[in-house]
Parts: sequence; structure tokens; C-alpha cells
Amino acid sequence: MNHPALERPNTNNYFQFYGLEEIFGIDQKVLKNHYLEKSKQYHPDYFGDDPQSQNIAVATSSFNNIAYKTLSSDIRRAQYLVELKLSGNEDGHTLPQAFLMEMMDLNEAVDDVQEAGKPDLLASIIALKDQVMHEIRTAAGRSDWHETRIAVLKWKYLERLEARLA
Repeated sequence: MNHPALERPNTNNYFQFYGLEEIFGIDQKVLKNHYLEKSKQYHPDYFGDDPQSQNIAVATSSFNNIAYKTLSSDIRRAQYLVELKLSGNEDGHTLPQAFLMEMMDLNEAVDDVQEAGKPDLLASIIALKDQVMHEIRTAAGRSDWHETRIAVLKWKYLERLEARLA
């Protein structure tokens, strides 16, 4: 089956690729529909008779998968929005002192934990992650990218602690 020559999408922005507004609170059903449309549109098998178009389809299909994986996850979407909205020169890697002190205490607890205390500590970390996800949703929902960046950094820190207990 002959298809017209395929052109590369004219954006590297995941939101623009799907025609979505650059906001945190996107409709997941709409996102999935766009993803499935793009999956069909750029399926490499449709372009087997045109190697150039097939190469474009492979690259775009990969981009589509990464874009969907990013935008379908609250934490990845928040981090992506922070990257889009804040320039790399801004100092956003400084976490609040109180949080750092709390994490130091948790790190020590992880180092000292015996198997019997592991579930309690893990429950504490999961509860903190719930609080931080609320911070992410609140900050991103009001387009406060500085606060979102801090909350995403907190989330990553807690994930590392949780992984140490696994």
C-alpha cells in the first residue's frame, strides 16, 4: 500500500505533539486517544515501501511512546513542565532546610532499620510521598514551577529512600 511521503513532526514538545495545552491537569483519556492516533499514524509497517518515511515513522513512533510515558505520569509530567517552564540557569535544586533535616533522620533510620521495623519506616516514607504528591499537584495546578521543582526533588529523594528499603 503506497502512502504519501512522511514528514517529521515540527515539534519536540510533547504537549504540542498531541495538541494539548501545557498544563499539569490534562485529561488522561484525551491523552490516550492522541497517543493511539499517533501510534496508528506513525506505525513503521505502513511505510515499508519507502525507507525514508519508514525511518521517520520509527523515530516518531519512539518519540510518541516517550511522550505518552512522560505525560501519563503525574511525577514525570510535573518534572517535564518544570523543565519547559524554568530555564536551566535558575537555582531550583535547593531543598528547604526542614525537609533536609527530616531526610537526614530518615536516612539514619534506614541505615539502622531491622527487618521488624522496616514496614513502619516504609509506611512513613509512603505517607511522606503522598504529602509531596499533593504539593506537586497543588503547585503545578497553579503553575508555580519553582515550588513544583522543589516538590519533584523531594519526591525523587523519597523514592531513593524507599528503594533502599526494598
